[in-house]
Amino acid sequence: MKTLAFVFGLCISAVGVIGILAPSDLVWIAQHFVTSGAFYVIATVRIAFGLILISVASASRAPKALRVLGYVILILGVTTALTGLVAIGRARGAIEWWLQKGSGLVRLTSVLLLSLGGFVAYACAPARLSGRGHR
Repeated sequence: MKTLAFVFGLCISAVGVIGILAPSDLVWIAQHFVTSGAFYVIATVRIAFGLILISVASASRAPKALRVLGYVILILGVTTALTGLVAIGRARGAIEWWLQKGSGLVRLTSVLLLSLGGFVAYACAPARLSGRGHR
């Protein structure tokens, strides 16, 4: 599970890098996530990711921070599912607002994604084997 969290972190970082280097590509992706069905997919991924972070926190390099992050992401997942049920119009409006703010805000959001993914990848990275002393 820790390896899965590590891979999730790398994927989140990759999305952040894409958003920094090519914000229009991230905008294109975001425009495809304004349906109720997409909100349920995002909610499922967030809930699963949150549960994974919570379950691997004790074996990570930052157990408290990863556990808190896991619970935050879990709550965001539940909120996303509820949004898909009762507030899809408001959510579409928020996404449209974000999209209209231009590449500066997209890049800022991407820096946050890169930071989040980098932290998760660091906290869940496999332990390095030391080659010292094995001559």
